[in-house]
Amino acid sequence: MEIREARATDIQALMPLVDGYYAASPVPHTADHAAVATHVQQLIAADNPLGGLLLAIEDDNIAGFAFLYYGFNKRSLKRTVTLNDLFVAAAYRRRGIARALITATLQWGRDHGAMSVDWQTRVSNTGAQALYDQVGERESGWIHYQSKL
Repeated sequence: MEIREARATDIQALMPLVDGYYAASPVPHTADHAAVATHVQQLIAADNPLGGLLLAIEDDNIAGFAFLYYGFNKRSLKRTVTLNDLFVAAAYRRRGIARALITATLQWGRDHGAMSVDWQTRVSNTGAQALYDQVGERESGWIHYQSKL
């Protein structure tokens, strides 16, 4: 297995995994492949201000992904990274790929001058929480809010 940054040649092969990610979500969504492709092109551009995209490659196939986005911590005046979406295709699960993607994400954050990597998961996603509890610290005392615009 190899973890690497995404390339332009990966975009079309990534789309079935994007569909799988949304199909596994309790919140229904149909991805607009053209819009996702445009977004991925922005993420993989050199020195982009958005973040990055890591892929897990196994058997010459994309087995999983980690979408990463920059943030900023005003207290430390340093960059942060949000692991926004982590997904491993069902056929590749239970092989350590999610852990490898998280480990690579932490290194990617270090390499890009970040002070931390943050992520969240649904309360119902207990399978992922077993891994997340091993590689990160649960943060308590905060309630997540969102206002849709």
